[in-house]
Amino acid sequence: MAKTVYQGGASIDENGNAYGGAAGNQTGSELRARAWYKHKLGWVVIRARDPAVRKKLAEAMRRAVANRKIGYDQWARNTLWNAVRLVGYDPARAMSPVETDCSALVRVCCAYAGIVIDTAFRTTTEPEVLRKTGAFDLLTDARYTDYPDRLREGDILCTKTQGHTVIVLNDGDLAYEDDADSFGNPYPEPTILLRKGIVHTGVKWCQWHLNRLGYDLGKWGVDGDFGALTDKAVRAFQAAQKIEVDGVAGKITRGRLKL
Repeated sequence: MAKTVYQGGASIDENGNAYGGAAGNQTGSELRARAWYKHKLGWVVIRARDPAVRKKLAEAMRRAVANRKIGYDQWARNTLWNAVRLVGYDPARAMSPVETDCSALVRVCCAYAGIVIDTAFRTTTEPEVLRKTGAFDLLTDARYTDYPDRLREGDILCTKTQGHTVIVLNDGDLAYEDDADSFGNPYPEPTILLRKGIVHTGVKWCQWHLNRLGYDLGKWGVDGDFGALTDKAVRAFQAAQKIEVDGVAGKITRGRLKL
C-alpha cells in the first residue's frame, strides 16, 4: 500500500469565512494537517535545496498546526509573524491568540528554517519570491505536481494562480528515486564542495560510492560526517584516478565516482 503523504496549512476560519472570526484555532481545522490532494488550480512544487531547511520547514508547520492559539484570518494575517519574530519565528511560541493565512504561515515557516523574507507575499507571488532567495527550486513537471509519491518532507506546494499554499509533512514512497544514479545510490548528489569537517547529506552520497568501490570508512561507514577516514578515502580515490589530490569532493571527483 502506498504511503499517505500529508500536508499542513491554514484555510478558512471557524465560520467558513476568510476573515472576521475570533483569534486562535477555534475549531481545530483553521490550521490542520490533511492527506495530499490535487488542487483544482494545479500545484507548483517549491523545493528547498538544503535538506536541513526542508526538515525545518516541515517541523515549523507541525508546530503551527499543533498550536491552537493560531487561527485563520486574512485581515489579521501578519499577527502570527509579529508574535514570533523575536522568538526565532517558532510557531509553538505564539502564546496569545493570533491569526495568519496560508501564505503568511509559509513565510513564518521559512523564517523558522532560516530564510527570513522581509516583505510579506501572497500565493500569486510566492513561487517567484522564494525562487529569488536562491534557496529553492521550482518543480513543475507533472511527476511532482500531480502525484504525491515524489514529494519530500518540507516541500512547499503553491497553486499556479491565486489560491492556496501548504507544506508537505512527510516523504512520499518515491521521494528520492530521481536522485538515485545508475548504481542505485539512494542519497542525493551534493551540489556543494565537500571537505573534511563537513556534516551534510551529500557526504553520504560520496561515502556510499567510496564504500561501493572498497575504500575503508571504518566502523562509522556512511554516516554523513566527512571525517578523517572519509578524507583519506577521497584522497586515495583521487590519486587512483590521477586527478588533483586535495581531499575535496567537488564536481570532478563526484563525476569520477559515478563512472
